[in-house]
Amino acid sequence: MDIPEFKPAFIERYEKLLGDELDSFLEFSFKPLKRAIRINTLKTSVRGFLKRVRERGWKLERIPWCNYGFWISEPKYELGNTVEHQLGYIYIQEAASMIPPIVLNPKEHELVLDLCASPGSKTTQMAQMMRNTGIIVANDITVDRMRPLISNLQRCGVTNTIVTRMDGRFFSQRVKQKFDKVLVDAPCSATGAIRRNWEIIRMWNPNMIRGLSKLQRILITSSFDCLKEGGILVYSTCTLEPEENEKVVDYLLKKRSEAKVVKIDVKGLKMRSGLTKWNGEEFDKSVKSCIRIYPQDNNTEGFFIAKVIKE
Repeated sequence: MDIPEFKPAFIERYEKLLGDELDSFLEFSFKPLKRAIRINTLKTSVRGFLKRVRERGWKLERIPWCNYGFWISEPKYELGNTVEHQLGYIYIQEAASMIPPIVLNPKEHELVLDLCASPGSKTTQMAQMMRNTGIIVANDITVDRMRPLISNLQRCGVTNTIVTRMDGRFFSQRVKQKFDKVLVDAPCSATGAIRRNWEIIRMWNPNMIRGLSKLQRILITSSFDCLKEGGILVYSTCTLEPEENEKVVDYLLKKRSEAKVVKIDVKGLKMRSGLTKWNGEEFDKSVKSCIRIYPQDNNTEGFFIAKVIKE
């Protein structure tokens, strides 16, 4: 695949965002991602799985922020073809993608909504954290997105999940049930995931960002309205665009007075504070408690995560 060139508008924007770190960001955007897996403790134990695969020559390195997440350097062949994957012992999941469920921290017997659930990486991770107790409502918008979601739930032995197909923008209007916790891993421009798919560079344009930001503002508001009092919302994207991140959270804070951003603490993870200013706009100061993760920080994809409580 030919290496694409960044558009001048992209370079200008990210130089404003990153300053002296622009070159490091661009360098990491073309580095191959380290392969990562999450051991599915609904089907096996971490210790038992490690013993099983190390005897077969697998080389694993624990991901610092996830006790059941590992980077893998051996074997070199496609992990999706392994018996371990087919049996649901592992989920092939990028290391930074494991962070939003860790921040949400769903507990046993809770009622949880995953608003944009497909293909199921975070849904299956939350089911694992909840030990298949409580209920997860895993929602997405199209039949095509239902197929991989249902397949992964079945493969991983998840039994506490109800799958729904609904436009997330109207979920709170159509479903009156209130949830203890809600995850919104929103559709985004994915500029933090360029190293996974170089096509993102060709697709990037400011108009797309503005359109996605509008969608995300509706999604975060709808999902917040699904919370019980005292409930927790985690909003995440794999983009680094402030219009899709801090501006979306700022919008929620302006529209819902009972929304409060709370600090995020994830051990072993290098993270940066959310932006309070961008392109002449000022955001609520509490947005600083959101976290930004750049690819060069932990050698992962880039991510943005906000944690909001409903007071």
